[in-house]
Amino acid sequence: MAHLFLLFLVTRGLEGALRIQSTSRSLFLIAALCFAASASSVAQTETTYLIGGRVLDESNQPVADIRVCAVPEDYDKVRKAPCGLSDAAGNFVIRTGRPALYRLFPEKSAAGYFVQFSPFFRHPSFPITEVVLNESNRTTSASVSVSLSPKNGTLIGKSVDAGTGRPIDNTWFLLCQSANPKVCWSTSAKNPAGKFHLPAAYVPFTLRAYARGYEDRFGLNGIDKNQPITLAPGTSFEVVFYLKRRPLTVNRGLDESEKQPFANLPAPAQLAPADQVELNHYPRLTKLEWQPVEGAVSYSVEADFCDGRNKKLRECINPQPHSFKKDSPPIGIVGTSYEFAFVGSQPGRWRVWAIDSKGLEGFKSPWRTFFYLK
Repeated sequence: MAHLFLLFLVTRGLEGALRIQSTSRSLFLIAALCFAASASSVAQTETTYLIGGRVLDESNQPVADIRVCAVPEDYDKVRKAPCGLSDAAGNFVIRTGRPALYRLFPEKSAAGYFVQFSPFFRHPSFPITEVVLNESNRTTSASVSVSLSPKNGTLIGKSVDAGTGRPIDNTWFLLCQSANPKVCWSTSAKNPAGKFHLPAAYVPFTLRAYARGYEDRFGLNGIDKNQPITLAPGTSFEVVFYLKRRPLTVNRGLDESEKQPFANLPAPAQLAPADQVELNHYPRLTKLEWQPVEGAVSYSVEADFCDGRNKKLRECINPQPHSFKKDSPPIGIVGTSYEFAFVGSQPGRWRVWAIDSKGLEGFKSPWRTFFYLK
């Protein structure tokens, strides 16, 4: 399933490279010994602020391969939260690099332990582990114990077109706690078969599903905005969501399989960036380019960011729609290029399509994947 946008915000900061300004050559030549002492001091500072601990499950047993992230109290400003991975004995070490008050959040979403950084997923009876690092307490050794809350429940299903029965390849979901409607979580499920896996809160929650060109769907019955949904920890529930088209899109080809040659414009030929290219520049200004399509009056582009925690992977895992809030809208593009600031040091992908004079979408180009290294 798609990973959450909030999880992505934490992960993105954790994996950003630490950038340290180098001392100028003149200072090095004039005072080499002072520079060496200073460098040694910086290195010591960066390596001696450590959080060491152990991850335990509900049975007080150690758990391996749990990602533990240390979120500083000033995270909203620094947007960096270092992480560590537990070993076979449940032990982990996090190199924080600086003094601060840290809150520890364990996560292994693939195994059902969803990160509780988001209040929506926070267990009501499990306290958050806090650690304070300062000059007199640079390291916790291995004294910190991080307890895993029970596994989240999971809502498993697929979204389909109520009229055609075809899967809907991109559905948005908004989940809010029933007792606290402002405590919400949203995500997108991008899957050609329309499948989704939604981790559930530990408390009753409401659900809204929506997709471009379709009417909103609420709850499990489709119509009740306030229907509370409850899933016991570690359990799953399967459901099929039938989404109805809006009146204006009933006779339009929303799915690629519904489009017809000559009736819909062909997909633009993509020029740059090349597929599977590695990009190593910062800021991450990304210019998309394609060839013109005869009959097009404008173009639209779609870009996703992908899971960037495993730097060795060269594929797009759990794609989520990129936000273009700081850039011009990716629709109604006049011309054959579009530039935007990519979100992080991680994989991304893009595609483009043409719009004709009647406002009909043409065929979409294939996805092209790129990888930002910094």
